[in-house]
Amino acid sequence: MRYKLDKRLIPVKAGESVSEDEVLIEILSREEYLNGHHTRYEDHLLIRNLDRGQYCRTDLLKDCVVGTLVIPVKKNPLKRPLTFGYYMNENRLILIDDTGEAERMLKEIDKTQIFNKTYPAHLLFEILEYQVRDEIEYLQKYEEHLTEMEDRIMGGKREKEDVLGIILRSRKELAKVTSYYGQLMNLSQTLTENYNGLLMDEERALFHLFAGRMARLTDYSKELREYAQQIREMYQVRMEMKQNHALSFLTMVTAVFAPLSLIAGWYGMNFKNMPELNWTYGYPFCIFLSIIFIVVEIWYFTRKGWLKK
Repeated sequence: MRYKLDKRLIPVKAGESVSEDEVLIEILSREEYLNGHHTRYEDHLLIRNLDRGQYCRTDLLKDCVVGTLVIPVKKNPLKRPLTFGYYMNENRLILIDDTGEAERMLKEIDKTQIFNKTYPAHLLFEILEYQVRDEIEYLQKYEEHLTEMEDRIMGGKREKEDVLGIILRSRKELAKVTSYYGQLMNLSQTLTENYNGLLMDEERALFHLFAGRMARLTDYSKELREYAQQIREMYQVRMEMKQNHALSFLTMVTAVFAPLSLIAGWYGMNFKNMPELNWTYGYPFCIFLSIIFIVVEIWYFTRKGWLKK
């Protein structure tokens, strides 16, 4: 698919010629790009980066810019990300995409934007802006989810859930998102350096602002990761406190019945000259003595506050 950029994206019909002075936006599949662009160094570099598809990057070459965008899936950042490449020179922006995401994205951008400056770099900036347009709301949902989890843990309502698993997944997702923001920040800073002089000053200013925004999003997502870690530690402390309380209770139960075990063991020896064995009130006396021990111990534990949670 081809578009001319003149305040709007204007579709170019099949067979229609486009002059070198007009700004042309193309969306090609990887195979189409290989068939039409395979002799220059930048083409090989772009295809190599696409094959790797590990992170967002950009390379400033003599008279062009090539790079890749590796975009996490918002609903599940741990899934395989969307990947497409771009080639940009003074009057051309080529997007290499096999998923259809690039075309859908351009149509969405075209609905909401009017390009007063018809330069490929400005459209590239809008593409980057489109990727992070709702990131604050996205991260706020994570924060609300973590806050709700913290409240439920403090209220003792998460015992039946895999809390550690949920927190671990959240931290992994936030790590992916944080890395993505950092990559976009580095990409923008590289474009701002403008070694090849391809960008105008106002375009450099746009990417400089974008890099600052990515830095703030990176800091925010890092804070959320630390918050998730704090919740995890809080949950572990709470579980340890419950275990300690259970052990303390079992210890007190053992202590309560220890004298009774002593009495039972003592009189279970059945020596011939034990007077209590033939005493009429020997059995009631043992019952009374056991009750006295239990009452005294419970009173003592209560006074010390050991029976309180």
